[in-house]
Amino acid sequence: MSIARLHEQKLVQHVVSQNCDGLHLRSGLPRTAISELHGNMYIEVCTACTPNREYVRVFDVTERTALHRHQTGRACHKCGAQLRDTIVHFGERGTLGQPLNWEAATEAASKADTILCLGSSLKVLKKYPRLWCMTKPPSRRPKLYIVNLQWTPKDDWAALKLHGKCDDVMQLLMDELGLEIPPYSSPPFCLRQPGREGALKGRGLGNSSETESWCTWFGELAYFGEA
Repeated sequence: MSIARLHEQKLVQHVVSQNCDGLHLRSGLPRTAISELHGNMYIEVCTACTPNREYVRVFDVTERTALHRHQTGRACHKCGAQLRDTIVHFGERGTLGQPLNWEAATEAASKADTILCLGSSLKVLKKYPRLWCMTKPPSRRPKLYIVNLQWTPKDDWAALKLHGKCDDVMQLLMDELGLEIPPYSSPPFCLRQPGREGALKGRGLGNSSETESWCTWFGELAYFGEA
């Protein structure tokens, strides 16, 4: 919830998560400000519809799915085609526009001046060079701050590495900024988009082409920058 408040205050611009539990959406963050790189276990899509039709559920849609087997057993109410989950398993390459939202993550990384990594070993995220601005010379890359109890392969690149628990560090940060962490009171999902507030549950949703300009990741990383 601290990240949702920081985004509300325009201090964090985008969240990039490798978690599949949808908690960032549940916190109230607009989905244009989130890139769920490994999918969302509560979203299934019809790839036969253009644009892809999304179904947001209040149950886990991955019960019958597995590596290279993504059909959920349910059908699109519009065209009748089989729905598939959005999960990206180890060894797979994610191709869906949403909820992966790679376009926004890449754009946010290119404009960020700071990356905050929370609670990730970075063993997977390190393999995505566009998230680290590796095409830029070192002096022009975003400053990296890592919060993790264990070693990560990016430790030597970090401006600061904190060996601590994410909750403890974020509480200290919020106290320093004079910001209160809001209580969790979200509905099952709140897919807010600019000009389209409200909860959209269990309905087909078209993909949004809108993107945010900065980025935060969880499981995880966070990008900070100027508007």
